[in-house]
Amino acid sequence: MITLEKNQELIYKDLLRVISDKELLKEAGPNMFKGAWGALFYMFYYEQYVDDTQDNAIPFMEELYNELQAGPTSTFTYCNGLTGPFWLLHHLHKYEFVELDLEDLASDFIRAAIMESDYHLSVNNFDLLHGSGGICNFLVPFSHRPEVKAHLEKFVNCLSAVCLQTPQGLSMPIFYYHTDPPSPTGTDAFSLAHGTCSMQIILAKIHKAGIARKTCQELVYGSMEFILNHENKISGPLDPLYPASLGESNYSRISWCYGDINVAIALWYCGEQFQEQRWQTKALNILMHNTKRVTRESAGILDACLCHGAAGNAAMYLRFWHATNDRAFFKCAEDWYEMTNEMIRFSENPAERGISVWQGKDDKWQYRWDFLDGSAGTGLSLISRHVDEPLHWDESLLIS
Repeated sequence: MITLEKNQELIYKDLLRVISDKELLKEAGPNMFKGAWGALFYMFYYEQYVDDTQDNAIPFMEELYNELQAGPTSTFTYCNGLTGPFWLLHHLHKYEFVELDLEDLASDFIRAAIMESDYHLSVNNFDLLHGSGGICNFLVPFSHRPEVKAHLEKFVNCLSAVCLQTPQGLSMPIFYYHTDPPSPTGTDAFSLAHGTCSMQIILAKIHKAGIARKTCQELVYGSMEFILNHENKISGPLDPLYPASLGESNYSRISWCYGDINVAIALWYCGEQFQEQRWQTKALNILMHNTKRVTRESAGILDACLCHGAAGNAAMYLRFWHATNDRAFFKCAEDWYEMTNEMIRFSENPAERGISVWQGKDDKWQYRWDFLDGSAGTGLSLISRHVDEPLHWDESLLIS
């Protein structure tokens, strides 16, 4: 079987072919989660931690940055828009991969991003990947700027306005099912990608920045009570503790995008920020329960990707191993890394890039090279296993 180290090399070489295909990059668009900036993300970490004889990342970054400009049709969402690239530039500067004058670079971008975030708030779209949430998460480090501080306070107030007090705690119904016709009302999703868990972490960050502290705390405490009061009554050790969202079923797979580990990450982060040891203890209990769900069937896993696959699970458990030194979490991470490695498949067609991943019942199996669903993100998870220290790339997914 191909080793983890060899797969890291194969991913890097495949991404070099991706970045040389200008039509492919143009089709993917200037974004981090689905486009060229995600390939750049992997390249920087690979050249820093795996093979320092390679030096393709900086020239590629310069090429991408020279083409990065906001136009009349630009979007600023975190997943498909310009917030992802600017988040990555900030990340690379923060952790000394490169030296950049971010205050100068970000000025025009921040004004435009706030305008788009305002639009998303006007239609109650708080989504991390596709709405105001991801933009505001990026803006928190710039909260010393008056316009950013004002907008983050607006974000908190708008989110508060859609929350509903219930006997079980504060409902945050910001997730909408993809139905035809579209659903006029939202529901609660226990999710980092699209729901309450990411909002709790963003609120904790805004609270730490000294903005709307009372409202942030009320929203986090109330919504945490709501989540904990919706724990499933399980009948066996392989049952999920929390539903992915309310309204369809009590099931959730183990993944970055939805489910039990999302709840654990929000509890852990907010427990640290608000000094609530009971939340952190609950997070560890949730994680321990899910160490038993380490088969494809029990976890609901089909592929190796970060979003809903084995690599994301490996990265999350490895992060908690670093945080706690609990060998059970290390063993669980190792199991997920072994599964990730087994699932990595490149195409036999020399014209296809990326690894084989499941893209839903309509698209089924496709080859993808991007950060969220493809080889770039899977490779970043593998690099975390390659080194002894915890790496910071997972901040992009609110894992740390």
